[in-house]
Amino acid sequence: MAKLTDQMKSLISGQLSYVATSMPDGKPSVAVKGSLKIIDDEHVAFFEMMGGRTWQNIQKNPWVAIAVADRSKVMGFRFEGKVVENITSGPLYEEAKKLSEMMKIPMPPKAVVKVKLEEIYDLGKGGFKVD
Repeated sequence: MAKLTDQMKSLISGQLSYVATSMPDGKPSVAVKGSLKIIDDEHVAFFEMMGGRTWQNIQKNPWVAIAVADRSKVMGFRFEGKVVENITSGPLYEEAKKLSEMMKIPMPPKAVVKVKLEEIYDLGKGGFKVD
């Protein structure tokens, strides 16, 4: 079972993340997310603000890969997992709504997308799987 370490949590809190999904035709799609949040040791979540390509892709295939890296420290991690919930109310969703308003996005966020982590890879050490 994949679990976040303190080092991973620290990295997530200070960097942009890149969420990879798969298009219906199998082509990859990557989106920058500045909203990756730690839910607990086994779950993360990101805000889906516009309901664009990432949103459409996870409706058909819930598997995602999320990369977070700090170039200055030559370290990073790839988190692979499955979307287990699209949160549309509560404190996290309210946080997403505030960010949406601050960014002057004319519509409310689609959801806060919760991901159950299945595997973690250390990008600073040759991409090897973290046990």
